[in-house]
Amino acid sequence: MSAPRADAYAALLGVDVTGHGGGRATARVRVGEDHLNPHGTAHGSFLFSLAGVALAAAANDAEHSGVVSSVHIDYLSPARAGDELVATAEVAERMPKEDLFVVRVCRGEDVVARAGGRANRRLRT
Repeated sequence: MSAPRADAYAALLGVDVTGHGGGRATARVRVGEDHLNPHGTAHGSFLFSLAGVALAAAANDAEHSGVVSSVHIDYLSPARAGDELVATAEVAERMPKEDLFVVRVCRGEDVVARAGGRANRRLRT
């Protein structure tokens, strides 16, 4: 079995995946000026990407290769430059060939965004 490859897109965004495996992962980032929309808040696509990085890390480990097939996100509160965001993804439902995940993007105790995702699960070769 081969290990999961590093996430080049996460690195480009400055996202650090601090834990993954067993259907759970955490990703952290500090919102920078390059992550802002014209309103001066974190761009929705940046928040979506952060949630997606955590989801992908949770869906992949040394044993399983997970392919994300859908994501739905709700934006709940704005984030601004300097905010540290933590995205936590974990399996909510495990089915025979796929998993359903819940992802929370938080700034401290405040939930900035909440996402649900689905990933196919197959043995890594």
